[in-house]
Order: sequence, then C-alpha cells, then structure tokens
Amino acid sequence: MFSLLSVISTKAGENDDLFTLNIGFLFNSTLNATFGYERELSYGNALELYGEVGNRWHKDPKDGKIYKDDFWKDYYWDGGLLYKKVLRRHKNSVFRARLGPHFGAHTAKYFFGVEGGFEYNYIFSSGIQLSLIQKNEVNFLHGDTFRNGLLVGVKIPF
Repeated sequence: MFSLLSVISTKAGENDDLFTLNIGFLFNSTLNATFGYERELSYGNALELYGEVGNRWHKDPKDGKIYKDDFWKDYYWDGGLLYKKVLRRHKNSVFRARLGPHFGAHTAKYFFGVEGGFEYNYIFSSGIQLSLIQKNEVNFLHGDTFRNGLLVGVKIPF
C-alpha cells in the first residue's frame, strides 16, 4: 500500500532546480559561455535565469591571421530570463522552444535584446541532463545586432 501511494505522489521533472552550464560558437566568429539557474515547472516547461559572457574575434585585415593581443577586445556580457515551452517530450528527453529578454554590455556599450531558439535535453537516470541548444539573439543599441549558433551543455540538479 505504501509503495502505491509513493508512486502516485511522485511527479517527475516538476519543481526540479538545475544549475546550467553551456559553451559553444555563435555566428560570426563568437565564442560563448552561459551559466544559469533553471526551475522546471509543470508539464515539462521551465524558467531559466542566466548570465553569459562571450567574445567576437577578428582576423587582421593585412594578413588574415588572428593575434592573441587582439583576441579579447570585442567581448560582451549579458543576463536574462527565458521561458522554455515543451514542444515534444519523450521517455528520456525533452525538446523545448526558448524565448525571453536579456540585457547587457558590449565593450562598455549597453544593450537590450530578445533571445529565442530551441533546446534538446537528454536526461540520464542520475538526473543530470545533456543539452544541445540552438540560439538566436537580436540586440539593440550597438553594432553586434544578430547572433546565432549552437551550444552544448550540462544541467546538474541540486
């Protein structure tokens, strides 16, 4: 009887708290790292509060090479809030759409923008999740208006 009641009251994936860490490349020549806190909601939807740092590198116009002295000169940082809506749920995975605002600075110029994209998570029996994220950003008030690309990451429950 006790085991039957514990099975009925169990809600897999609801109200889980996760630490997220993602790294990847965005178009055009941008290295990106994202970290955040994700809270899973009912029916597999989620909210994520995140921060990210990135750097867009440039080739030297004279010889086409990338020099380490100039590599970190076009950096940015930002943070935002994402709502993640489930599009498809499988036994050990979930496919979500992501959408939300973000705010930050790009080489000391402030900006705001909107992020959207898709996320595929594979969930291991330990609760750790492996993520593949397709990311699109539209930013306003500075020259780096569009960013899109792929990130790979991990989500660790706590």
